[in-house]
Amino acid sequence: MKRARLIVAFALMVAAFFVAMGFFTFRRADDRRNILFSTERAVNDIKAISARPHSIIHPESRAEVRMYLLDRLVEMGGNPKIFHYDSVKCRFGGSINIANVYCKFEPSGRDTSDSYLMLVAHLDSRFPEEMPGGETTCSYGAADDGYGLAVALELARGALTYAGDWNQGLKILFTDSEEHELDGMRYALERNNQLFDRVGLLVNIEARGVRGPAMLFETSSGNAALMDFYVDNAVMPYTYSLTSAIYGFMPNYTDFTPAKRLFPGFNFSVIDNLHYYHNSRDNFSNIRPDAVAHYGVQLEPMLRKYLTDPEYSDSEYFRSEEDRVVLTVPGLFTVCLASKENYILNALVFFLFVLAMVLYVGFGRASFGNVLRNAGWISFTGIVSGLAATCAVWVACRLDGVPFSFTGVKFLEWDWVVASAVIVLMASAYAVFFVKKSRKSENFVFEHFLGLLLVVLVLSGLLLFTVGDNLFLVFPAACALAGLLLHVVLYLNLLSLPALLLVEISLLPFIYNLYTALTVGALGIVVFMSFLYIVMTASLLRCYMNQRR
Repeated sequence: MKRARLIVAFALMVAAFFVAMGFFTFRRADDRRNILFSTERAVNDIKAISARPHSIIHPESRAEVRMYLLDRLVEMGGNPKIFHYDSVKCRFGGSINIANVYCKFEPSGRDTSDSYLMLVAHLDSRFPEEMPGGETTCSYGAADDGYGLAVALELARGALTYAGDWNQGLKILFTDSEEHELDGMRYALERNNQLFDRVGLLVNIEARGVRGPAMLFETSSGNAALMDFYVDNAVMPYTYSLTSAIYGFMPNYTDFTPAKRLFPGFNFSVIDNLHYYHNSRDNFSNIRPDAVAHYGVQLEPMLRKYLTDPEYSDSEYFRSEEDRVVLTVPGLFTVCLASKENYILNALVFFLFVLAMVLYVGFGRASFGNVLRNAGWISFTGIVSGLAATCAVWVACRLDGVPFSFTGVKFLEWDWVVASAVIVLMASAYAVFFVKKSRKSENFVFEHFLGLLLVVLVLSGLLLFTVGDNLFLVFPAACALAGLLLHVVLYLNLLSLPALLLVEISLLPFIYNLYTALTVGALGIVVFMSFLYIVMTASLLRCYMNQRR
């Protein structure tokens, strides 16, 4: 009987892994009914855009891309304009000439609107970068930012099919020289700020790498109305509010960086590792249509709602003083809480932890001293594992001749092998320890589990009072506590399995996205988080397998 339950648990955990990583939820996403977005059309645009590198040192091919975009907007019935900015100072010496493409679409029968949604993407690819060994490589810009350009074009095409229902207008800005110093956006804001008149919502579409879900990874400050709008309208939403804070520490900028201080808006991107970013691997043969589709299914309903609902005729509608705390459980739901609601959730989780402590100590299944000792052991072991992982990456970088960075290790071959080997080694060692200790004493499982939850709640409290967002820890902790509390009720240990699956679906994607965003240089943080997840998984699995007597 136990063997059958264990097989069921592992089968469901494997299925949950695939759900968490988007294998079932984002494939062929644009096949959904009523989504006016064709991935096939967008892919055809990407193919044309990425035919050749078109960086600031490729003026001819960049002009071809610009004219292609111009022609596509004309085909849609637009009257696009090119804004030239000459003699822009170049970091490599001398100067360059750049030019943005701008187009405005109004509701049928009207010359102007009270409010506009603006789609932004950049038309240049990355200038040459030096690879390890001295080789120079050029990006073809298929993803960065062919994805953004093609998605914006296809969104506009779909929206124009119901232009008679519009109440607001649509603006499109394709910026030049974003990869250089955000030149196109900076010059547009400084010299042609009339282009942004009455922009009530700005959506920037980016790509870092070629695959993965299209994540809403950044918003402007005061995002309460923005997040409510996104969660209510986007199909298959995918976002973490914490990523805005993390992105602030990253050495990266997008066109959204100077714009977000002026306009409420969203910044979307796939976030993949750096092997397909700013180099020749960013080409048409490596694009992922399912990633392109995920941009479309999120943004198309949002675009339709904004353009057709008169509620958004006020260009100040999305300005707010309050922020939301948001967490996506991929394929299932997105939690969106006001700050006050998040504090209430934290208080509830803390109460559940105290209740679990009282019950397990009262039933003689745990002692407070042993819980503290387990919390200390888990913290120490997680930190040591993280430091060991960082040292392993540093050694790998030295051996491969790649500069080490905590947030931007580039071109380290087989980085995923290093990461996987460290995590597997840690998980295997812990599994041997956990099985040995739990066989000697069932009370160890509860004391160990409560010790873990104490560590998680302390970390959650630190994050809550520093960055204001800890939902990625509090939500799994709430699920784990539910499983632990139900375990004390006769025959309800089976409900530890759904709790485990929710922990897996909510925490695994966050850890993976943390790894891809910060790169293998931050493996120490990823390993520490993975260790907490492994301890939580082992504890919940043990609760599921063994009913308290």
